[in-house]
Amino acid sequence: MIVDAAALGFRIEPGEASTLAEYGVRITAAASEQLGFEHPELPDLTRISFCQFAMPIVEEGGRKVGLNAVAIRPGKIDRSPTGTGLSARLAVLHARGEAGVGDTLVARSIIGSEFLGRIESETTVAGRKAIRPTVSGRAWRTGRREFSLDPDDPWPGGYRLADTWPGAR
Repeated sequence: MIVDAAALGFRIEPGEASTLAEYGVRITAAASEQLGFEHPELPDLTRISFCQFAMPIVEEGGRKVGLNAVAIRPGKIDRSPTGTGLSARLAVLHARGEAGVGDTLVARSIIGSEFLGRIESETTVAGRKAIRPTVSGRAWRTGRREFSLDPDDPWPGGYRLADTWPGAR
């Protein structure tokens, strides 16, 4: 879900994060309920998963830049502009005739992190017009985990008892 942040009175600043997160969860839930969602090839995807508050695209140093904040469940703002959100915005721009193959967009997050997106080609998905985007950016390792499995463990796949695990049958 992409919404016009300026039309809702937002400027996409860190001080708005809490309100953006709250509104984003509410907008996403309402959109899923009222509009529904059906992926053309993945039937298990049945809900809208995030809300992107997007500011108008501006020109900066010869580059098109779109400031945004992406609200995700259960009520947080992503620190990145998100590759999914950038790809979606490129697809919308392409569908409106505002971007074509080879065009790029810099997506900038609420904290200033950036991803660069490019429309590489046009394609179809389940008979529907689509684009093939690429997304690049930087990432930093924030943690490391190591898991091991004892070869003598009689329950290597774990276990569930219906009366102790919610949703287990």
